[in-house]
Amino acid sequence: MPEQFSLVEQPWLHVALTSGKSAFVRLCDISRSDILRISTGRPDCDISLTEFLIGMLAVAIGPKDDDEWLERFNAPPSEDELQAAFAPFAQALILDGDSPRFFQDLQEIEGEAGPISGLLIDAPGVSTLRDNADHFVKGGQTQTLSRAGAAIVLATLQTCAPSGGAGHRTSLRGGGPLATLVVPGAPRDREPTLWERLWANVPNEMSGTPEDARRIFPWLMPTRVSDKSGDQTAPANVHPAQAFFGMPRRIRLDFMRNADKRLCDLLGIVDDVIVTRYVTRPWGTNYVGWSKGHPLSPYYKVKPADLEYLPVHLQSARVGYREWLGFAIGADGNSRLPADCVKRFQHRARFFRGKNAVVWSDARLLVAGYAMDNMKPLDFGEALMPLIVGSSDAANQLIREQAEKLIESAKLVASQLTTSVKIGLYGEGAKADSDSSVLYPVRDRFWADTEAAFFATLTDAAEQFDVPEDKLQDMHGDIRTELGGVWLQKLRTHALLVFDDTVPIGSAESKRIVDVINGRKMLMLALTGYGKAGISLFKSLALPLPETKPKKDKKDRRAA
Repeated sequence: MPEQFSLVEQPWLHVALTSGKSAFVRLCDISRSDILRISTGRPDCDISLTEFLIGMLAVAIGPKDDDEWLERFNAPPSEDELQAAFAPFAQALILDGDSPRFFQDLQEIEGEAGPISGLLIDAPGVSTLRDNADHFVKGGQTQTLSRAGAAIVLATLQTCAPSGGAGHRTSLRGGGPLATLVVPGAPRDREPTLWERLWANVPNEMSGTPEDARRIFPWLMPTRVSDKSGDQTAPANVHPAQAFFGMPRRIRLDFMRNADKRLCDLLGIVDDVIVTRYVTRPWGTNYVGWSKGHPLSPYYKVKPADLEYLPVHLQSARVGYREWLGFAIGADGNSRLPADCVKRFQHRARFFRGKNAVVWSDARLLVAGYAMDNMKPLDFGEALMPLIVGSSDAANQLIREQAEKLIESAKLVASQLTTSVKIGLYGEGAKADSDSSVLYPVRDRFWADTEAAFFATLTDAAEQFDVPEDKLQDMHGDIRTELGGVWLQKLRTHALLVFDDTVPIGSAESKRIVDVINGRKMLMLALTGYGKAGISLFKSLALPLPETKPKKDKKDRRAA
C-alpha cells in the first residue's frame, strides 16, 4: 500500500476557482484568493465539508475576540501559516493505516463489510433494493470512492447521520441537521472567497491545543460505546469544538489497491487506493444535552416554558421567508434562536460597519439541510436569502418586529386566499379538506410569489431604521404604517393574481359563476379591511380601518 493518506499533506479538497475551473487543493490552501467555494458535486457534502473546515479553523487559529477576527478577515493567513497551524493536529487527519483514522473507530471492528454506497445518506437501504423500490434514487450508482472521496463522504455521514435502526446513532444535532451559514458581502465585481465564507462563521474562543486533541477529535481515543452499559456524551465530557467533529457511527473503511484503475464515483478521479466496502457496528457515540451546542445551527423550544433548546430541522425542501425570521433574527419571544454564527456576525457588524461596509450590507444567509421522515431523507433543501443587519440593537429589534408583522399579515392573506379559492371551486358548503392537491399549491405559490417583495420591504425598513437610537421610537410608528401600506398592496396584487389564475371566471359553468364571484368578493373584502379577516389584517399592519357607513334604523328605512 502507498504511504498513509494525510488530509494535511494531500490535495483532497475539491474547490471551484475564480477562473471557472475546479481543482484539488490542500487544507493549507483554503485562504487562497482564487478559491470560491467547496465543490464536490453533492450539496450535502459541500455543506458538511464547509462545516468541517470552519471547525478546523476554530481549533487551529480561532480568534480570541472580534478585533482579532476582523484582522484575519481582512488579511488571511498564508499557506505556510496555515500549514504550521494544522500541523499539531495532523495525527487526527490520517485517513488510513494502523494509526487513528479520520472519523473512524480507533480499533478494528468485526462484522460483514457492506457496499460503500451505504455511507451516502440518500442511498436506498437494503430492504428498498431487495423490494426493487428504488424509484427516485437508484442503487448501485456509487460503488467506488477514492481516498479523497471516502474522506468527504465519511465526514458528511458523521456530520448528518440520520436514524439508522437500533443502535445506529444520529448526529450530534439529530438526523439530517440544518446548518445556517453567513455568506458575507463582497465587491460587486466578484464573489466572496472560500476564506471569507469560512472565516465569517468561525466562533471566538474555541481554539484548542495538541493536548486537547483527544477531547476534540473522538477518533483519537476508544469509542464511547453507548449500549446499555455504555456512556452518553455531554458537552462537559469533551471539548466544545467536538460539536464540529461528532462521531455517532462506528465505521472502519476497507482500503484496497486500484489495480483496474477504477474512477471515483464522487470526484471522477483515479486513485491508487480505493474504497468499495466498509464495516460498521452499532452503539457509537450518543450525544445528549447539547442544547444550543452547535455554532452553525438555529435552535427552538417545543414549549416556551421548556428549559432545553432543540436543533431546528427542515420539514420540507422549500425554505422561504416564513422560516427566515427564526433563522436570521429569532422569533416567538426567545423560543426560536438563530445560530450563534449569525448572532456573532450581527454583533460584529454593529461595531465594524464603517470598515468594509459591503461585507455587512450585502451579507446573505445560506440555509441547508435534509428534510427527513425519520430514517428516510425526503430531499435536501438549500436556500440563499438576505441577512438584514441593523445598525444597533434597537434597530435590530424593530426589524424583527416589522418582519413578524409582515409574516403575520401574509399568513392571514394566505388563509383567506385558500378559503376563497375553495369556495370558488367547490362552493360554500365544501368540506374543509376539499381537494388538498389544489389548495396546497395555491398557498405555496402565494408564499413564493411574495418572497421578493417581503425582503424588499424589510430592507427598506432597515434603511429607514438606520438613524440615531434616540430618534427611532418617534419614527417607528410612521415607518410601520407606511411600510404596512406598501406590503398590503403587494399582498393584494399577488393574492388576486393567484385566485384569478386558479379560479378563472371565464371557464366556470354558468351555475358555478356565483361561487367564483362570492369567493373573489370575500377575498377582496378582507384585502380592503372588511370582515373579521380584514380587521385582523389591517391591525397587524398598523393601518387604519376603513370607514363603514352607519346602518339605518327601521324608521329611517320606512321614511325613505
